[in-house]
Amino acid sequence: MKKILLFIFISTIFSNLFAQSMWNEVWNLQQVPFQADNSSSEYAKVIAGFDTDEDGMGEFITGYTDLDSNYVFMYEATGDNTYEMVWYFKFPLAGNSWFGAAVGDVDNNGKVDIVIGFPTAVTAENPNPPRVFIFEWNAVQGENKYGKEQPDGTFEPTNSTRFDVPDNTDWRPYSMLVEDVDKDGVNELVIGVRAGGRGREVMVASVVGGELSGFGHWQVEYNFQNSEGGSNFATITGDLDNDGNTDIFEMVWNQFTLRMFEVTGADTYEHVNDLEQLYPSDFGSVDGVRIVDANGDGKNELFIAGTESELALFLIQNVTDISKITADDVIEFYHLPRNSKPTGQPIETGLRGMVAGDPDGDGNINLLIAGERNGQIFDLEYKGEGDLADSTNWELNIIYDSYQHAVLELGVDSASALTPRLYYGALADDMDGDGLSEYVFVNYSTDKGIWQNDIYVGILESDKATGVELVNDLVPNKVELSQNYPNPFNPSTNIGFSITKTSNVELNIYDVLGNKIATLVNEQKNAGLYNVDFDGSNLSSGVYYYTLRNNGNLISKKMLLLK
Repeated sequence: MKKILLFIFISTIFSNLFAQSMWNEVWNLQQVPFQADNSSSEYAKVIAGFDTDEDGMGEFITGYTDLDSNYVFMYEATGDNTYEMVWYFKFPLAGNSWFGAAVGDVDNNGKVDIVIGFPTAVTAENPNPPRVFIFEWNAVQGENKYGKEQPDGTFEPTNSTRFDVPDNTDWRPYSMLVEDVDKDGVNELVIGVRAGGRGREVMVASVVGGELSGFGHWQVEYNFQNSEGGSNFATITGDLDNDGNTDIFEMVWNQFTLRMFEVTGADTYEHVNDLEQLYPSDFGSVDGVRIVDANGDGKNELFIAGTESELALFLIQNVTDISKITADDVIEFYHLPRNSKPTGQPIETGLRGMVAGDPDGDGNINLLIAGERNGQIFDLEYKGEGDLADSTNWELNIIYDSYQHAVLELGVDSASALTPRLYYGALADDMDGDGLSEYVFVNYSTDKGIWQNDIYVGILESDKATGVELVNDLVPNKVELSQNYPNPFNPSTNIGFSITKTSNVELNIYDVLGNKIATLVNEQKNAGLYNVDFDGSNLSSGVYYYTLRNNGNLISKKMLLLK
């Protein structure tokens, strides 16, 4: 019975891979820094895609904030698919929620800053502790030194602030970004306050009077406060109505409540529109709101990944004035598939962070979405033409499934006992210099007690898009895998294969140690003869193997890359 369940589970996973799988896990973190008890996790934030020390190697920032002692860390690429911690900060006081983070030059002095928002707990001894910490880079190329370096090698903030928050007030900054939102030549810090004693807030602040390491001080340019239910986990900027002015959107976890603000001039902000409680379900979004021109028509769209078990994605498009957006403009355009545990029990599911980009470089936008409790990460790619609101114009690929990994190591019953996963992710543009984009994700609920190889932080790397060309649709009489041509090759080669009926095809590349290098095809194909291009630009010279799986057939061949 267990073998049958295992077969059904794995078959279900592969049947969900509707599009070409272009992602491979290349790195993970197995030990929580500074924690003797390796069973805890609490990672709930990650940002990536920057090179703060200007040495050509990218970095990402993550951390944890719900343990007895709490930290934020920076990791940097040190080589192909290798990463090391290069900087950290221990929060001086206890917190009561997740932290926020951004990277940018907040005081406009040409030195990049790490900005951390921490929901510092208010106590009788500390009625108004600092809530936002700024760490300025020392401007020495190749040195990951941010803030004031101490004799023991640790770092303290260059600046910290509580803004105008009164004493004994709970205040939880979460969404953060550094941007010149009002186009006055000075960067602002935009903060979305998740919750607190003053309600859910949107704040815009800037530094005046000089550098933060000197006489500079903070000035609040705008502050919107609104007491209501739910939480503000998503405050973003963009120009949705394409009028040249920056828009600010606040998504409140209160039955789908969306607040809209427009920047109309230097230090001038207007609250222009609200959509109030559109759904009876308690829809919100956690880091899952993005503005992007998804179809390349010069007009931006707003995408929202919902928090509820419907796994719904929402779209607002063709906007000419954000003040005139109504509930009718909100389109529920896609529902991601529900997952279940290996033994078949349904999982209470939802969605967490969503990012947008083109990691495979094929010119089509990808929405990368982290799952809440379902153990999955999704890659939803626009096909390049057709109405964005039509779900058939999108292709879905499940690029990570923790239950799939756990079943192969533990079996069905033990894997089903895993506690729910909560993922958060960020897209990076080639941190390690191998020409491939990365998706960094963190796991809030790692369960080492059941699964020893469960991870805290993982990195998936995207292959470049490969063309899968149908050469002949005549029905072959057997499944075949051709020798690649040319062979030896540098840096690209062509691989041909044939299948006898409509079925799932998986074509993978491995190194001599059996490590999977790339997945070229993993999708259903009609009967016929196909050609696939493979680019080995990011690989070193040597022997590689490629394998074809189809209808119980497994065929492997060898190829040689010579550079």
